[in-house]
Amino acid sequence: MENIKVIHATGIDKLTEKEKQLVDRLLNEYYVRIQRQLKNLVSLEFNIKEYKKTGERWLTKKKKFSVHIRINSDKVYEADYGDWDLARTIHKVMNKLINEIEHKQHHSDQHFKIRNLQKVRKR
Repeated sequence: MENIKVIHATGIDKLTEKEKQLVDRLLNEYYVRIQRQLKNLVSLEFNIKEYKKTGERWLTKKKKFSVHIRINSDKVYEADYGDWDLARTIHKVMNKLINEIEHKQHHSDQHFKIRNLQKVRKR
């Protein structure tokens, strides 16, 4: 399997080792799918932010993750999502990105029709 060549990645150094492995595995999995759709992939930027929730109600520290991803190709594709579960967050943001790629690639093809001239009825 190919490894991702992430041009710019921020926030990964603040994650635990288990979370880093999860991010690496999921990005490799989705990178293959994205590479099939985009033949001329120039760069991939992956930003992750971690928010900690502490207080009286929370007996343990909870983490909320926010992920923003951007791909530069012949067009720019972006997606972001935030959630309490890291795996779910990465799945959602990647699915949003793949949907945006499909939408932008096929958007111009949908409305192109060759219309025939209207026939004039003789009386």
